[in-house]
Amino acid sequence: MPYTPLNDKFDFKQDSFTLLTIALISFVQSLAINGLYVPHGFLSGGISGLSLLIHYTTGLPGWIFIVLLNIPVMIVGWKFMRGKFIIFSILATVLFSLSFALTEGFSLNVENPIISGLAGAAILGITGAPVVKRGASLGGMDVLALILSRKYSFPMGTFNIMFNLFIMSMLVIFSSLELALMSMLAMFISNTAFNYAMQGLNRSNTVFIISDKWEQIAPTVLKELHRGVTYIPAKGAFTGKDRILVYCIVKTTELSALRRIVKTCDENALFSIIETKEVVGRGFGALN
Repeated sequence: MPYTPLNDKFDFKQDSFTLLTIALISFVQSLAINGLYVPHGFLSGGISGLSLLIHYTTGLPGWIFIVLLNIPVMIVGWKFMRGKFIIFSILATVLFSLSFALTEGFSLNVENPIISGLAGAAILGITGAPVVKRGASLGGMDVLALILSRKYSFPMGTFNIMFNLFIMSMLVIFSSLELALMSMLAMFISNTAFNYAMQGLNRSNTVFIISDKWEQIAPTVLKELHRGVTYIPAKGAFTGKDRILVYCIVKTTELSALRRIVKTCDENALFSIIETKEVVGRGFGALN
């Protein structure tokens, strides 16, 4: 059976790799926050952002508050989630706090605050994707957001946005509007980078092919691209003629080969390409 990240049954090899991924990403993100955000007073999102705000106002180490604020979150998470997800979240909290403590006081010496904020945001967004793809999280507000999403159909993104806006409003009170706006911009870039990293460069595309040579096109696609093909009965609105629509899903890198196949079989074929946000199942992503 293929590895399914959200399956509660433990797999030593795969789960060890997930834990290693969490440890590495925790260190990289801690390095980015302490090395790029903290020297300029920026905030990240979630509990780490709230911990930074307390650190800026009290001078106490930020990693302590990451631990303290995550304790009630993990208690709630254990009650509603349990299983491997919450275990990984607890371990992620410990590893992230440890990494944050080890990198505290470290600076990457980027003097330009804009470059520092944008670079930090890109790093946080891109590195967050591998953890989510492994069916885990780095703890914090993601756990509460997932609980609300499952129990009350409350959108995870909406909850995160509301919480982060609260943090940014506090930054306006305790620091300045300029820092809050810069932090919001960095957060937007981080979310955008995360989405791109989740989708990857080689994205999936839904393709519809209208051709009288469908009997030649479909078998060639199956043979050369090894992609499934579906026939959809259709009828021309103008001609009233019955025809067959060829439907398939391919990766971006396979589009040129698909175009060649269609053109070779029928130069007059109508070819529609639609970029698809996500595809799960055999030959694409895991079905969780």
